[in-house]
Amino acid sequence: MALKAYRKIFKDPSRDPVPERGPAMAALPPKWQACVDALFLTNGDQTKSITIAGYKGKRESLKVMAHRIFHDDRVRLAIREECAKRIDVSEPELMAQTFGILRNVGESARDRLNAIAMVWNRANPILHKTKIEVEHVLTDDERDIRHWRALKKLGAPESAFLARFGVNGCARVAMLVEEQEAKQREIEGPMIDAEYEAVE
Repeated sequence: MALKAYRKIFKDPSRDPVPERGPAMAALPPKWQACVDALFLTNGDQTKSITIAGYKGKRESLKVMAHRIFHDDRVRLAIREECAKRIDVSEPELMAQTFGILRNVGESARDRLNAIAMVWNRANPILHKTKIEVEHVLTDDERDIRHWRALKKLGAPESAFLARFGVNGCARVAMLVEEQEAKQREIEGPMIDAEYEAVE
């Protein structure tokens, strides 16, 4: 009994679900939707497509109208959406054809290997990994300046500077530090003194 009821529902076309339009197609007026549908029936003939959709006129007028309709950004999005849908739906057929070539011993070895490669590459895509290593090498002068500043920050005594840089080295590094600070001041510009009031 349940099977009979199921068959009755299944055979009743009024109970079939209505195919849904994608968002881009749904946004178009019905006549433009018909133009997009007809484009796939006419193998891309735009003038024929708008004629099938119901537009009438002289051939030159139809060509101009077809150009305007099919170059509208909304229509172009709908066409792209429909193309993607048709590719998805045709995948079982593509797979059947590919497996047919792959399993047919009468096919050439090259065609069978190409079919194998297509299936294999889709199932196991090649992953590319890129490793980037960045290494910054300090010059002797840059290293000495950093050490000098670190010692200054720690409040190290003069003996620590002499131990690290030597008598002649202290003067050289002090000059390098002064030059770097002068460049920094030049980039930042002069300090401007201004009066201000605290706002509560």
